[in-house]
Amino acid sequence: MSAMLARAGLLAILLLSACAGAGAVDSSPAAGDTSARPVASTPIPRTADRGPELLARGDPIRRPAQPAMAVRYEAALLADHCLDRDLAAPPATDVVMTVLDRSYALPSGYVPGDLVPASGAGLNGGSGTKLVRAVLLDDLAAMNAAWQAAGLDVIVESGYRSYGAQAATFDSWVARLGYAGALVRSARPGHSEHQLGTSIDLSSPGWGGRFGDWGRETAEGAWMAAHAWEYGFVMSYPSGSQAQTCFSYEPWHYRWIGREAAAAHRDTGLYLRQFLEGFVR
Repeated sequence: MSAMLARAGLLAILLLSACAGAGAVDSSPAAGDTSARPVASTPIPRTADRGPELLARGDPIRRPAQPAMAVRYEAALLADHCLDRDLAAPPATDVVMTVLDRSYALPSGYVPGDLVPASGAGLNGGSGTKLVRAVLLDDLAAMNAAWQAAGLDVIVESGYRSYGAQAATFDSWVARLGYAGALVRSARPGHSEHQLGTSIDLSSPGWGGRFGDWGRETAEGAWMAAHAWEYGFVMSYPSGSQAQTCFSYEPWHYRWIGREAAAAHRDTGLYLRQFLEGFVR
């Protein structure tokens, strides 16, 4: 009897050991299996979801989401892009990077979906009434703060322009300079960077207008030429660029492409239109 009890006890011990071994399954994911691994996620604040009044009431300035810095896989843009045509602008990795010139244009009905008054960037008076895309608002606010810290008085004369508003602007130049002269001083409707909602025309008190050199004749213009890129803004039509850009020198016209892209553009030494070709998809 005692021998039988001993054998039964030994059998029970063996069964318990087997059950314990079966329960000790390795719970770590297999190599290459990421389905069970926690993924850290930090939500990115969207400027477009914020009302334009946030910065005006003193909320901290946050960097906006930057345009996609993806290079093209292949693109064959027109070599003779200074001819006046109305071809559809080639799609870009981000609409902010859209190539516009005398050949490539936006549709007449294109309107950015996130237009807000520049007052959201702390700009006052007439400057604050100009419309810009919300995606650039934080960078514009930071640049405006830098203007004030430097004792500068920069005026935003123009922001977003609709297709119709650009038609009226172009016609006004035709009346002043004739059609041929207007073509190099202003964009035909659809071809203006202002329709993207990411371009601004600037001025300063006492400056005489559109036939001087604002970039050299004023402290505000000189500051922009030196520092605008730090806030994501690039001069679209610099001095000596007409053969490439198809438009005459405009030291007051700046286009926002984001801080990372503006820094990369500065390093390349290319004119803006040449640089934007790399973002056509």
